[in-house]
Amino acid sequence: MLIAQAPLRISLFGGGSDLPAFLTHNTGSVLSFAIDRRVFLVGHPFTHREGIQLKYSKTENVSLPSELEHPIAREVLDRYGIRNFDLAVMADVPAGTGLGSSSSFTVAFLALVRHLCNIPTSPIDLAKEACAIEIEILKEPIGYQDQWASALGGINVLTFEGSTVGVESLALSPTRVQELEKSLRLVPVGSPRSASELLKAQSNAIAPGSKAESVTQKMAKLVELGRAAISSDLDSLGPLLDQGWSLKKEVSPSVTSPEIDAVYARALNAGATGGKLLGAGGSGYIALYVPSEKLTEFDSVFQQQLGYHISSTGAGVIHES
Repeated sequence: MLIAQAPLRISLFGGGSDLPAFLTHNTGSVLSFAIDRRVFLVGHPFTHREGIQLKYSKTENVSLPSELEHPIAREVLDRYGIRNFDLAVMADVPAGTGLGSSSSFTVAFLALVRHLCNIPTSPIDLAKEACAIEIEILKEPIGYQDQWASALGGINVLTFEGSTVGVESLALSPTRVQELEKSLRLVPVGSPRSASELLKAQSNAIAPGSKAESVTQKMAKLVELGRAAISSDLDSLGPLLDQGWSLKKEVSPSVTSPEIDAVYARALNAGATGGKLLGAGGSGYIALYVPSEKLTEFDSVFQQQLGYHISSTGAGVIHES
């Protein structure tokens, strides 16, 4: 039996600048970190039957990988020639909540299958292949950041030039990491959703010379300010997040809703100094920065939150027997 995992991520700045439509004429940049909420895959060869059994939100029983409905599983199993295998997918957080679960699934799947095939694998191998499968082969309307964040783990500034990705890992002191975890709160809003339509709309809006392109350029420039904030002036993070959230709504007003706006306003009244909805928009988790002196008040208003710790560990196989 093999168990593989890949962490989810929190993206703070630069989201949208990793989309292929933007990178055609621009360089992108994202600041994000992996968290200890994960996607898990458990798999073992069949000893008593043939075929593929895949259990996620539904169960598929097929003779060959090419018959699977799940596009990522179909592509990964077929390209590696996996047959007669039983697989189950589990996650700490539901899909469709803005934490990059789809790409974490792809990365974890590749970690498991490549290990099964005895192929030496680095985090960069996982990230590159996950991007190739999702963006180039399956034509998903997504960017490059989630695969890299999940494969690498840690806190990273990612730069994008076309499909080429540069990585700068940020080494924060344990005290600063704890302060960031303590003050950046995740509040749920809405119901899980598919990001595909929202991402398609955002990509279509980013044409050369368009307002969306100009605003996305401004969002990417916030990465350097965000890096400085988490390194030396953590309380400046909230206003920067608020600035980024305002810019994101300029790119695509559909990323928000009256419900999201109401929760955000209530959070500011409860002591948060800024935040942003994670992921493509519409619903999920709002990341909100709350100064330490306001945490008690904030927590009394928002009693439902998602706890997490920053994960220095990226994707990989965690059990083999």
